Amino acid sequence: MVVILPVAAVLGLAGLAGGTPDPIPRGAALAGIPARVAQAYQAAGGRCEGLDWTLLAAVGAVETNHGQFAGSAADPASGEVRPWIFGPELDGRNQTAALPIGRWAGWWGLTGPWQHAVGPMQFLAATFEAHAVDADGDGVANPHDIDDAVATAAAYICAGAGGQVDGPGEVARIYNPGDVQRYAAAVAAEQARIHDAQAAGIAPVAASLCPVAGPVTFTNTWGAPRSGGRTHQGVDIFAAEGTPVVAVAAGSVEHYYNSLGGLSYRLFVDDGTYYYGTHLSAYENVGVGHVPAGTIIGFVGHTGNAAATPPHLHWEIHPGGQGSPAVDPTPTAEVLCAANKG
Repeated sequence: MVVILPVAAVLGLAGLAGGTPDPIPRGAALAGIPARVAQAYQAAGGRCEGLDWTLLAAVGAVETNHGQFAGSAADPASGEVRPWIFGPELDGRNQTAALPIGRWAGWWGLTGPWQHAVGPMQFLAATFEAHAVDADGDGVANPHDIDDAVATAAAYICAGAGGQVDGPGEVARIYNPGDVQRYAAAVAAEQARIHDAQAAGIAPVAASLCPVAGPVTFTNTWGAPRSGGRTHQGVDIFAAEGTPVVAVAAGSVEHYYNSLGGLSYRLFVDDGTYYYGTHLSAYENVGVGHVPAGTIIGFVGHTGNAAATPPHLHWEIHPGGQGSPAVDPTPTAEVLCAANKG
């Protein structure tokens, strides 16, 4: 199965004379970068001077909504985006160049008679081949693999910029020379969304899943007074007892008990963010060690000092790692749990 982007969503990569549309709508997704995709952006960022990972993420947002176009998603383990994403046929219509399929017939799912842009970063076959990076080290440079696609995009941009990238305008000149002004504006807007999310305390890349896998309710109680002169350093996500609690992103999980929180856990996400959750009713024995996003860690409860309260998960975010100050997690929870919240 493949996903075909509509003509309006294809941007003129590698010299196509294509018009640039508005960015693909992202719904409420200020925090809409899947954790697996964010890892690829972060790993490829800094390949050359000026190529911040947020700039690569902005390109990925404009091209295919971070590999999420029409329901596609990156596999948490392999990184391959499925269903495969293809742009429309490049037959000279809609202000695109006419590119016959030629020797590329069958290349990573391409079918004729015309070429299509391929994968989450929307490469032409020849461009990908010229700059291909096997970022995950599996012996194959795959344009549908988020690691390889993003690393190849970084290599392509850095080569075109001569090793020094001067912001969205430079990226647009390389990635979409047919409509530099509009493409630069689209990339700049997406990069600004990421920066705004970070400034607002939303974790735009550290998490992609609601920490409670079921119906939830919560309000913002950040900073509310607590016993012993403490203030509330998290958000209490209420759910039915026994609702699964999951890893919001790939990382290392530890089960942890303390008298205040009762059955608790620590999640050390691969980008350095630390999450703390507590008041679980029980642990999931396989939910420890390094786990992919979505792994069940335990189950909602009211252990510790929450014995007299309804079942809930107390959830904290520490962007600087364990020991760093917590940030208000409510804005992040609002985004991640929008579909779960009653």
